[in-house]
Amino acid sequence: MLGTKVIVERLPVGGQDHEERRLYNARGEMAQILNRKAETFRHLVYWDLDTPGSDEERGHHYHKRETEHFYILTGEAEILLEDLETGEKAALNVEAGTRVHISPGVAHAYHSLGYCQVLEYSPDPYDPTDTYPHRVEIT
Repeated sequence: MLGTKVIVERLPVGGQDHEERRLYNARGEMAQILNRKAETFRHLVYWDLDTPGSDEERGHHYHKRETEHFYILTGEAEILLEDLETGEKAALNVEAGTRVHISPGVAHAYHSLGYCQVLEYSPDPYDPTDTYPHRVEIT
């Protein structure tokens, strides 16, 4: 869906210490979201959303330069996507334990299906001049 411009990955449960994964034990959950030598991030944000309770969504914008990554901590959400180059649109459901990569030029919006918590990170510092409003409508 949308080629390699949007990548959705469900982190596996269990695995080796060096692997990106989720673990559950008596202490609770641990998620190793990113463990790569060649990848860094300079922007880290936590946000939450409760669309059914607030009638609000997040996003409805795109970036020309920034690549964004999201990790769903809790809950479920629908991501509305539009590739501005091809016009392709998609709606994806994501849940806790899912990692999402969104390339520049892909408009995106989040509509939670209940209370949802998300980490957003990027290899680039946030630049407000690189955020362009764009209403994503999926019919």
